[in-house]
Amino acid sequence: MRIRTITHVLIAGSRDARPDMLAYARQAVQRAHRLGWTILVGDNPKGVDLAVVRECRRLKAPVIVAGIAPFPRNHGCKHGQYVKVARELYRGAGGQPLGGYTVRDRWLVDMSQHALFIWNGYSPGTLAGYEYAVQRGKDAHLKDFSPWRNSHV
Repeated sequence: MRIRTITHVLIAGSRDARPDMLAYARQAVQRAHRLGWTILVGDNPKGVDLAVVRECRRLKAPVIVAGIAPFPRNHGCKHGQYVKVARELYRGAGGQPLGGYTVRDRWLVDMSQHALFIWNGYSPGTLAGYEYAVQRGKDAHLKDFSPWRNSHV
């Protein structure tokens, strides 16, 4: 008997993404698809999430889109799945509910084995997601597209 495993990779990133960041996101989807991995992505209708969803549609790549609304704000993928993440799943240290996007992002991290965060250098949500993935012991990578990172002194 052969056991089939499914590898999940989260591809996440900043809403305010430049064209080079979006191109990198598309390349990440293409690589994950070649490896036969299932892609996890948020439902943001802008930036990296939208680029990932569009590339998944184009390739018909296995994908799970997650959000906090009854339907994906970026329209998801008809060939994929959509998961509405319940806000009650995660709480802060004092028991208070976390914000919806924080809950969604933590769920995405927890469901993945690998995580790639494409960061514009100032988005707090992308950096928080990366830090959570590291804390959870995931194979996490932060691709830093900070404008000052490539400047010459």
